Amino acid sequence: MSTECEPANGAIKPLLGPSNGDYKEKWSHIRQHIEIRRTNDYCVGIDEKLKIDWGTSEEYDQRELAKEDAQRKRCSAILADIAVEEACPRDDLDKDVVIRYKTLLGEAYVLCFEGEFDGAQRTLERAKKYMALRSEERSREWYVEASAVATLPFLAIFAALWCARDATAAFFGVNAFWLLLSGCGGAIGALFSVIARSGKLEFDVGAGKRLHYVEGSSRIVAGAISGLVVGMTVRSDLVFGAFARDHLSLVTILAAIAAGTGERLATSIISKFDEKTESTKSEE
Repeated sequence: MSTECEPANGAIKPLLGPSNGDYKEKWSHIRQHIEIRRTNDYCVGIDEKLKIDWGTSEEYDQRELAKEDAQRKRCSAILADIAVEEACPRDDLDKDVVIRYKTLLGEAYVLCFEGEFDGAQRTLERAKKYMALRSEERSREWYVEASAVATLPFLAIFAALWCARDATAAFFGVNAFWLLLSGCGGAIGALFSVIARSGKLEFDVGAGKRLHYVEGSSRIVAGAISGLVVGMTVRSDLVFGAFARDHLSLVTILAAIAAGTGERLATSIISKFDEKTESTKSEE
């Protein structure tokens, strides 16, 4: 390659190579919104879309080809693992979280290019753990939020019925009035159940926000149905006997709320999604 060019005025002037050791010109084709590492051999950065962009020099590639097969295979395996991990959907997470995660993956690339394969593997595992924790937090947030939103209509109906209980009882009938309250009480009990065990939920943000909302809403509806059924059995004098007859209104509501907590017995859609995903990964 020529090291000189002829400008318009005819004077001979040397081409400028990488200056001050920062290699900006050499790696100008690498999209870097956030720089991770830039050397004469390789460059790793994060572009504007928060995707990792990297490149290696021809000299570096030639040196890698001259290395032993075992070393080259290990390097290729780690690079493939990093690429697969980066390809997982993370669009629903906060930008700062994604940047920290991609920075860890970028550092794993750097360590791999430097031949520090053990360090690259440890960094990759830390990136996975960091993302798993953040994903669980977001997944839990979606799930509880969906459950709370689904409970609001039941809570509003409950409040409206109770505030105008004399008029609504006369309009619907006493038994129908208490059955409506029982259904609403079951939904409230389901929300209590979701909140109580929210810290133990193990969902995957990769399932998507929509599936989390379907799951959370279905739990509340299941609680409402349970409350309605239990309220019906109490009003029919099928359970609690004389105690229910003496405190019919109180027992109906408390039993309906307690029945709503039975939503936890339903199979989790998102858990099934996770199991299917894990089984697919293991087969691959």
